[in-house]
Amino acid sequence: MSLVSVNPTGEMTIANSDFWPDMDAAEMRLSVRLDGQVTDDRLLHACREGMARVNSELAEWRELQQAAGYDTLDGMPAARIGDESVLILRYKRAVWFTAKALLLEGYRDIDTSRDGEKHAEALSIQIDSAWRDSQWALRDIMGLPRGMAEIV
Repeated sequence: MSLVSVNPTGEMTIANSDFWPDMDAAEMRLSVRLDGQVTDDRLLHACREGMARVNSELAEWRELQQAAGYDTLDGMPAARIGDESVLILRYKRAVWFTAKALLLEGYRDIDTSRDGEKHAEALSIQIDSAWRDSQWALRDIMGLPRGMAEIV
């Protein structure tokens, strides 16, 4: 079985483990607004790592669901939007924003000029937002509150 399949239109589907849905790289590219700088190879690598991280974060939760008799995320009872489970939508969001954060972290330049500092600062804001969106999606899947407080 191939880890990645490419259909005749060039779209990549990335195979996942049995419980979790496969990922459509083109859908990810559109959903998180990735531009042409991100090659298919980089997208594939980031998406695989995003899947691995999210699957790991949700491992205990998945085991509980499987013990309750659910073989796949899509087979679990959940509200549907259109023809898709809200749990699937949130899983995709968690994977895609994890992957986006990883990609953005790789684009920070080591540039000590004023323009370089502005660019790095703008990327830092985007990176923080992507990690936040990923964590919120994970917490939504697990039924946990989003609020996270930090004592300074």
